[in-house]
Amino acid sequence: MINKRLLEQRNKMKKIKPPFVVRESNFEARIKVRWRYPQGRHSAIRQEHKGRPVMPTPGYGSPKVVYGLHPSGLQMVVVSNEKDLEKIDAAQQGVIIAKTVGMRKRTALLEAVQRRKIKVLNCKDIVQELEAIRTKLKVRQEAKKQLEEQKNKKETEKKKKAEEKKKKEGQEKENVAKEKEEESVEEKIKKEEEEKKELEKTITKRQ
Repeated sequence: MINKRLLEQRNKMKKIKPPFVVRESNFEARIKVRWRYPQGRHSAIRQEHKGRPVMPTPGYGSPKVVYGLHPSGLQMVVVSNEKDLEKIDAAQQGVIIAKTVGMRKRTALLEAVQRRKIKVLNCKDIVQELEAIRTKLKVRQEAKKQLEEQKNKKETEKKKKAEEKKKKEGQEKENVAKEKEEESVEEKIKKEEEEKKELEKTITKRQ
């Protein structure tokens, strides 16, 4: 059972709890924003001087029963497929859908969660999210169809251009062959005429 009194106590303590960080992280960019125990011999923070940043102590901790729980009082369990939902106790545990899960798997998980009446801790409204995901998927599918149509158009245009090129090349080759044939016929006629002239000359000389 969720202990509401302890949860309220933890929430009150969290409001008062200061941020435990290295003091220099507020002034220097190269120092990370994290907690490290002060090692200096004369460190005012280590010696707990008045007006200095506070060090973490057990008094700032939340009660053990409620430690690490979600503000709703449920244990947080990361889920990435439908098999993980089988192990979950809906009364004491809540689900966090992993960010690596894609849209289609996410829709299947949300539908399964709705059926089993498990609380999703990283989703405010399941119905709205399902609608949003479905609309996104529809938009994606339409975009894919448009891309495929464009690709098909480009391919058909390329094929047409290639066929036209082949036809042009074939016609050019035929024209070249015809021209060569015509030239060869003309040359033959010229040769025959020259031979006739030579024969006529030889005949006239003999006479």
